[in-house]
Amino acid sequence: MLAAAALALALAADPRAQLGALDARRRAEETAARMLAEQERSVLDTLAEAETALAEARAELGRVEAERAAAQVGLARAEEKERTARGRLRARLDDLRPRLDARARLGRGGELRLLLASGSLADLVKRRYLLDRILSRDLALLADAKAALADEERARAERGREAVRLAALAQEADQRRAQAEARREERETLLAALRTARGFHERAASEAAVQARRLEELVARLPAKGSGASSRFAELRGRLPSPAPGPITVGFGRVVNPKFNTVTVQHGVDIGARAGAPVRAVAPGRVVHAGWFKGYGNLVIVDHGDGYHTLVAHLGTMQRAMGEEVDAGTILGTVGDSGSIKGPYLYFEIREQGRPVDPRPWLAR
Repeated sequence: MLAAAALALALAADPRAQLGALDARRRAEETAARMLAEQERSVLDTLAEAETALAEARAELGRVEAERAAAQVGLARAEEKERTARGRLRARLDDLRPRLDARARLGRGGELRLLLASGSLADLVKRRYLLDRILSRDLALLADAKAALADEERARAERGREAVRLAALAQEADQRRAQAEARREERETLLAALRTARGFHERAASEAAVQARRLEELVARLPAKGSGASSRFAELRGRLPSPAPGPITVGFGRVVNPKFNTVTVQHGVDIGARAGAPVRAVAPGRVVHAGWFKGYGNLVIVDHGDGYHTLVAHLGTMQRAMGEEVDAGTILGTVGDSGSIKGPYLYFEIREQGRPVDPRPWLAR
């Protein structure tokens, strides 16, 4: 009842803005309904689709916002041009006004009277020369005033076009923002279903186990680091820095979900790092994988030589490409929640000859 009253008040306050929110909620409900209806469909694939749609919507919003910022700059430039042209026109009119007043006082035939009043031929020539100079100056001022007027009109037209473009981009930005919000609502609804429904949770856990085996196959297929010298990675046991700041929230090995009492096997550890925190290489090596991997989101794998690999998953952004050499402390990306059903955190693995080992004894205390 209270929610309905609050919604009614919000709609009364800003109906257009709330219509977007209601549409986003409707989309989210439809997504949840589709997921509940399509029991045979992959949970991780559905999550990946939702994340891709959200990323695309945010990218489009970013593009429109960038165009909008450029249009604002263009509008400011057009307004400045108009002000400059208007000031120039005003200055030329101020110069012309007393000269035109003087000509008006002379009246018709005034120049002829001035010439006839000459006392000598030399005086006549001088007066004729000065009158020509005055006339030339007046004509130049008049031409400049006309040019300034034309510049002002062009600048005004440009300002009008930029203002119309800016208004259109502002409207498009609002639409893109509503779309991004709708996509975010869809993703959050999907995650809520995963976290609250035992069947979905078990399916997600089962699919995650399959993906863990596929990741193991991927690591086994990766080419060995092309370095003749030993990497000495084994000597760093107990001295590796954490790839991101934060405590280990879920350990290596068998993990029992307290809500559903389901058992899963972790080949790495979960680090409770905040979203956006930098994720760093724990030792020198070469990036042998940087991209999306189902169940792990944005995944970066670093080969440290001697058969040792480290993996960081669920990154928000990736800042290194495959084949890049990295040093200890090099930023690989940022903490995110790509491919994650738990929210933002960092998943970290160490593999020795393709076999996952508990990272905790390797990390410095």
